[in-house]
Amino acid sequence: MKLNRFERMVVKHPMRHWVQSKIEQPLLLRLFDNNLPAFEQALEIGCGYGQGIQLLRNGFGAAKVVAVDLDEEMLAYSAERHAGADWLTLLQADATRLPFDDQQFDLVCDFAVFHHVPDWQAAVSEVFRVLKPGGAFVIEELYRAAICNPLSKRLFEHPQTNRFNHIELHQCLKLAGFDIRKSHHLPALAGLTLAIKPAQITLD
Repeated sequence: MKLNRFERMVVKHPMRHWVQSKIEQPLLLRLFDNNLPAFEQALEIGCGYGQGIQLLRNGFGAAKVVAVDLDEEMLAYSAERHAGADWLTLLQADATRLPFDDQQFDLVCDFAVFHHVPDWQAAVSEVFRVLKPGGAFVIEELYRAAICNPLSKRLFEHPQTNRFNHIELHQCLKLAGFDIRKSHHLPALAGLTLAIKPAQITLD
C-alpha cells in the first residue's frame, strides 16, 4: 500500500531525516553489539525518499545497495538524490514478490514498511528466501496499536486487518526459519529486531 499525501510529507520532512540519522541509526547499529559484519550486498524494502539508502551505505557499510519501492515518485526522488552512485540499484517491486535470486543478499532492512503490506507474512518469507545463510534481517516496525487507532486512521492510510505486535512478528520470523538475535520495543507501539537466517538449516 502506498503512502497518502500526509504521510509523504512526514517521511520527506527534514525533521524525519534528522530523527532517522541521529536517533534511529545508532539504535539499529547497536543491535549488532558493536560487531558489525561486512555486508557486500544489502537490500532495502520500501526505500521511500532515500534516507535508508544512506544508512545502508554509510551506517552499515554495505558495498552495494539495492532498494525497492512500489511508488514511482519515491524511486524517482531517490534516484535524483543519489545520482551518480554506481553502488546503488533502484527497482520497482512488491515486498511479497521480490525479483531476486535465492540467497542473494547479506543484509535486508525493513525501516517501517511491513505495516503497510497487507500480506506481511509473505514478505517475511521472501526476505528469508533472498538472504544468504548467516545473513541479517534488520527490522524497525510500527505495531497494531500504533496504526489501528482513531488518530492514526484519520491521518494515515494503513491496512487495518492482519496487523501485528512485537510477539506476533517474532512468531512469524521464527516460523519462517529466522533466529531472533536481539530486539527492543516500546510496548504495543513499535520495535527493533535483528533476525538472522541460520548458517546451516537443520531438519528435525
